[in-house]
Parts: sequence; C-alpha cells; structure tokens
Amino acid sequence: MSHFTDHHHTGETVMESGQYIDADGEKKELRQGETFPECPSTGKSTTWTHESHTHRTGETVMESGHYVDADGEHIVLNQGEKFPSCPSTGEAVSWTHEQ
Repeated sequence: MSHFTDHHHTGETVMESGQYIDADGEKKELRQGETFPECPSTGKSTTWTHESHTHRTGETVMESGHYVDADGEHIVLNQGEKFPSCPSTGEAVSWTHEQ
C-alpha cells in the first residue's frame, strides 16, 4: 500500500516544502530541512501528509478532515475510516484535502 509511504512521522526530516496536515487535521507550513513537529493541538507525536497528497477509494483515512473528490463532492472523514466511492457515481475515485 504505497499511500502509507506518503506519511511522515514526528522527528523525521521534511524533504519537500509545503503545507502539511497531521492526523488530527491540523495544518502547518513546513520547509525542507525542518523536522516534522508534534501535533500543534495535542503536543504528541503524529503523522503528517503533504496537503496535495491524493487518496483512492478503499484506502484508510490517516488524518481526519474535509476531503473533495474529482467531481467536487465534499465529505468529512475521520481517521480509521475508508475513503468511499464517489457519492454521485458510486465508482472508485481520488480524494484530496479540501483547501
């Protein structure tokens, strides 16, 4: 499951600058060379995903938050749930974090 390789843990080095989202849905701008921090709201170790990362139907939600599919359908998902099929077509689809 390649989508797990796109998750970065507290203490790892940031390899690509950009906006990241942690497992609790907290956003933070990080620069290349910085260290992935603890969760801003809980102060505990967490996982981070680059905001432009995409997810496919059936993958496990690693960070709670608002998502939008390729058709513009909006949905709120919680950590541990599965990314659903497109609500309007019922077919497999890509999901990204709503911006």
